[in-house]
Amino acid sequence: MIPRSVVIMCFCLVSVTACTLVNRLPGEGSLFRTFSGGEFILHEEITIAPGRVRMSFQEGTPAYAYGEFYPHCDLVLPAISEQPQVIPAGSYRIGRILGQTHYVVRPREPVQLAAADGVDGLLADASSEWIMLAYHMSLHAETPPERLTLICGGAYNFPYYAHYPSLEEIRHSLGEYGTFKLP
Repeated sequence: MIPRSVVIMCFCLVSVTACTLVNRLPGEGSLFRTFSGGEFILHEEITIAPGRVRMSFQEGTPAYAYGEFYPHCDLVLPAISEQPQVIPAGSYRIGRILGQTHYVVRPREPVQLAAADGVDGLLADASSEWIMLAYHMSLHAETPPERLTLICGGAYNFPYYAHYPSLEEIRHSLGEYGTFKLP
């Protein structure tokens, strides 16, 4: 006869495991292996304004910011400068690739939406549950800048629904500015 405490522990373990947010294996459905050993080709020279360190790309358009509800990519320089910095067009070897979770920055006070008929607090958002999963790729070149980082992230969403951007979403974010030469 199996002791009752063993049965209860097994039931609890199965219950907790069944409720996990993501049941994917590490790397499953991701592009880590796809990018490994590849190249990023920047088709146009990019100039980054003084006091800035990154240029964002969303829906094929460069800007200094991006909308968090759509996939995007950022080209990030290693250091900030008070002079304009130029990222020359060319081929950059993809080095180390990391996955990172980015969290939404929420205001300190909860944001409440007005509800009809005097019901207070019907819709409130005081949590920081929204995340973005992003690839961080080290880019290396023979000429300055010798090292860049390309960060490509998906849309912010609840943890269960957040995902790394697909190759098509990354291509759409970069538009005509950049492509990949993958092994």
